[in-house]
Amino acid sequence: MNARTLHILSLACVTLFGFHAPVALAAGPAKSFSIHAFGSYQSYAMDDVNANMQVALASFPGSTADKEKIDSGAGFGAGLRIWPRERIFFSLEFQRLLASNSGRGTYLGTDYTVDLHVPATSVTAGLGYVLLDRGRVRTALSAGVGYYVCTGELLTRGSGFNEHDNLEGSGFGFHGMGHVLTRITGRVDMEIAGGYRFAKSTDVTGQGMRIRNSDGSLAQIDWSGVTARAGLSFRVGSRAEE
Repeated sequence: MNARTLHILSLACVTLFGFHAPVALAAGPAKSFSIHAFGSYQSYAMDDVNANMQVALASFPGSTADKEKIDSGAGFGAGLRIWPRERIFFSLEFQRLLASNSGRGTYLGTDYTVDLHVPATSVTAGLGYVLLDRGRVRTALSAGVGYYVCTGELLTRGSGFNEHDNLEGSGFGFHGMGHVLTRITGRVDMEIAGGYRFAKSTDVTGQGMRIRNSDGSLAQIDWSGVTARAGLSFRVGSRAEE
C-alpha cells in the first residue's frame, strides 16, 4: 500500500471520528443514518493534460487521438450520511472519477498505441440541509471538502516494446450540490443531484519526477467542473417513524 493510499485512508478515519462529537451532541429522537451509492458524470478542466498530449502527438506526424481532449468522464461512489435532525445531515463519501484518452500512430515504421489514464479517488466530508420536505419528495443543499488522489498511468505499446509510466498527484478540493430525494419505499430513496466541484492536483509526478508544462510551469491534473449523479439511498432509523 503506497503513501498516497495510506494518506487518503487516514484522512477518512479522522473525518469519520470527527463527526462523532457534533453528532452525539445533536442526537435526538430523529437521529438516523443512511447509506447511498451512485453513478455520476462530470466535466473536467484538464488544460495541462490536454496540452501535453497534443505536444506529444505533434512530435509524431500522422498520430491521432480518440478524443480531441479530456473534458468529461463517468464516475461512481458510495457514502454514509448521519442525520442528527430531520433536516440536517453530515456526509462522508468515497468516489472514483474516471478520465482517459488514447492515441495511435507510426514511428520509424512501427505502429504504436498510447493509453493515458488520469483518474481520481476521493474522500469527501460535507454538511447538508433539507430546504423543502414534501413527504415523498425532499430537496436539499450541501457543501463539503475533500482530498483527491490520482494513481494514473501512461501505457505505450508497440511491436517489441511495452512501456508503463505511473502518474501520481494529489490535492484538496471543495464542492457544492443540490439534491432531490424521492421516496420509493419506506426506507429507500431515489436521489438525483447536481453541482460544481473544484479539485486539482498540486504535485504531479511521473517516474518520481515532477512533470512540467512546455512553458516550464508545474503541470496539474484538474477534475474541476460541473457534476451530476443519480443513485439510491437506504435509511436506517427514524424518519418520523416510516
